[in-house]
Amino acid sequence: MQPQARGDAVGAVDPATGLLYVFGGDVGPTVMCIPSPMFRNDTWRYDADCDQWQQVEAMGAPSPRSRATSALDTRRRRLVVFGGRFRAGTSGNYTLYNDVWALDFATQTWSQLEVTGPGPSARANAASVYDPMTDEFMLHGGNTSASGASFQPQGDLWALNLETRVWRRVTTSGGGPTARLFHGAAIVGRSMFVLGGGGANAFQGPFNYDLWRLDLASSAWSRVFESNDSVAGRINPALVAEGEGLLLVAGHDDGALGNRNDLLGITAAGAVTVHAEGDQLDQMPAGFCDFPANFVTPQADTPERRSAGIVAPDPARNRVIVYGGKTDCGLAGDVWLVDLATHRWRVSRGTNDGMSCARQNRTNCRTLCN
Repeated sequence: MQPQARGDAVGAVDPATGLLYVFGGDVGPTVMCIPSPMFRNDTWRYDADCDQWQQVEAMGAPSPRSRATSALDTRRRRLVVFGGRFRAGTSGNYTLYNDVWALDFATQTWSQLEVTGPGPSARANAASVYDPMTDEFMLHGGNTSASGASFQPQGDLWALNLETRVWRRVTTSGGGPTARLFHGAAIVGRSMFVLGGGGANAFQGPFNYDLWRLDLASSAWSRVFESNDSVAGRINPALVAEGEGLLLVAGHDDGALGNRNDLLGITAAGAVTVHAEGDQLDQMPAGFCDFPANFVTPQADTPERRSAGIVAPDPARNRVIVYGGKTDCGLAGDVWLVDLATHRWRVSRGTNDGMSCARQNRTNCRTLCN
């Protein structure tokens, strides 16, 4: 038994047990690269050491949704989830949320956090981190448009004190990132970093190439870099704190390659190290959703290129767990590990679905691009 393949879910690793917890997301089928959203509110946990999935019968879960944002509350050992979107049918506007929920890993229970004070408006595709020093869940940007045909990016920054459960809007200096959605964020020491994402044209780009740092003590923004050829402009980049710097995992660029499976190290000063190049573009697509068999030259022992999956750090075991996401032609349900000692990929639970069927000469394989 395992969850349906999905994208736009949220999750985190329980630091005490090393189990990956997954909530919600979009499991709708993709036909000729056109998605048909189907929202879930199921909760699962995965044991990477035993390669075992188990559905968690957690009572009182949030309503079905995708594109929520989340962060790991390390003080209370729980996953904190904000917002997201839902639509009952296949057309019309989405319902956007600004509620806050917590999944307690110890008790396997959900609870809605009753918050006070003016807070962020309902939105999807925001970025969030947990600041253990101030015990705050911090949220930046996102999309406040309920339409599936347009984006309304935001650039505001909010902090929710998890002890008092009071929101406050953070007043910053130094300019800061432009309004955006689909961006990545991570906290390193007393700094919050924000990378990439897109604006109102986030359907096709151009996407943002920049990396910003927020000094959490002074609330001052500073731009680390405006662009970097190794990073590329991308949406849904997964940022993970690693030592005094960052690890960038996958995402979707605004060039011909699209989905990525590279691993990049980024220092606090903006220097970039390529740990794994990922697949390299070989043959241009013939048209929309028309990928030739030699579209890319694949890098061996790497996952299918993807974005909008769960990328969950597990620092106690010196690894990152990557689950699911969106590939060129459909949703993924596999699990991969990134060994932080070697910066190498290792498959934990494989899949026989994906574009790489023909490229890697696998048998009994169903390509998602047909």
